[in-house]
Amino acid sequence: MGTPIARRLLAGGNRVRVWNRSPERSEPLAAVGATVAASPSAAVDGAEVVVVMLADAGAVETVLFGPDGAATALRPGTVVVQMSTIGPDEVRAVAGRLPAGVYLLDAPVGGSVNAARAGTLVIFAGGTADAVERAAPVLGQLGTVRHCGPIGAGAAVKLVANTGLVTAVAALHDALAVAAALGVDRQTALDVLDRGALGGAVGRATASGASFAVTMAAKDARLALRRPVPAPVLEAALDLMRAAPDQDADLSSLVSPDFCEGTLMRLTLDNPESVAAPFGDRFAHVARIDVGGGALLMLAGQVAVDDDGEVVAPGDAGAQAERIFEIVGGVLAAHGASFDDVLHVRTFMTDLADLPAYAAVRRRLFTGTPPPASTTVEVSRLFLPGAVLEVEVTAVVRSR
Repeated sequence: MGTPIARRLLAGGNRVRVWNRSPERSEPLAAVGATVAASPSAAVDGAEVVVVMLADAGAVETVLFGPDGAATALRPGTVVVQMSTIGPDEVRAVAGRLPAGVYLLDAPVGGSVNAARAGTLVIFAGGTADAVERAAPVLGQLGTVRHCGPIGAGAAVKLVANTGLVTAVAALHDALAVAAALGVDRQTALDVLDRGALGGAVGRATASGASFAVTMAAKDARLALRRPVPAPVLEAALDLMRAAPDQDADLSSLVSPDFCEGTLMRLTLDNPESVAAPFGDRFAHVARIDVGGGALLMLAGQVAVDDDGEVVAPGDAGAQAERIFEIVGGVLAAHGASFDDVLHVRTFMTDLADLPAYAAVRRRLFTGTPPPASTTVEVSRLFLPGAVLEVEVTAVVRSR
């Protein structure tokens, strides 16, 4: 989104200086008149309005406050227009760290690439009326500004909007899946649904030029679910997005014929070549169940053994946890997954007094919000002498 926004501002006769974490992406902008800066601080030096459009809160943190970060070069009176979709809490944290006299406008957008090019974005603004007024000459070239309230309000409204979007697209997926199962022609189903409650979702799913990657939509869903609110439909939509075969494809891929109509279930027992086979190949590391557009990984109970099958660090729960999750991570990676894809962890341990050491390793590796579901069981002994932990993992992954 940053590129079409910059192009729109250049077309409006503005002097635009750009910086991108991927330098090659700035080259097309340089060709149409933008000045390419060497760092975030150089990009904002002397600017009256600074537009930040990044993937997530971590990127915003690095670009604003990391080495050579933009915050060091902001001058009093500058308006920072934060357009990245991040959580309200993260927006308020950014506001609290900016230099004195610098305004922050929380301004995520509704609309995709085509709307940015045409200047028809809807901008959900959170901040003071003064900040909105100062940024208005720039934002007016990008679309319509809706002042939603104080800092954080723009981010909150954007999460509400995206919750509606992803749940509607997920509902359209289900409706088309039912249509396929009942033998209803897909175009007939789309025509009927377009005239009902899912008309907006049909329009979004069949539009050209939209660019909202599944992985980014799933990120926004996780942000919305951080609040302790019952949202079973959004949770189901998030599961559907996790199962999407191409995480970088547009959200409309969730209603593609292949993903909606699915395939027959396929079961694979696997020992990835990149991970040492357990105990001389006497059992499989993982059972993989492929169905529809996704897959379920069920990892066998893992204990802390080296490549020769010997127990690592007998009696040491922390060290054994490190080794177990090294193995688990390798198996997940071999199937195109990561710890972020884990749904459930079941742990057997010989002494619950070891739980803090084990939990410390878990917290470092499982950083998503919310964390995976978890079951912990104390047992009198495990099948290998010296082993104090055994871990089973279930994960959702995209199809190969």
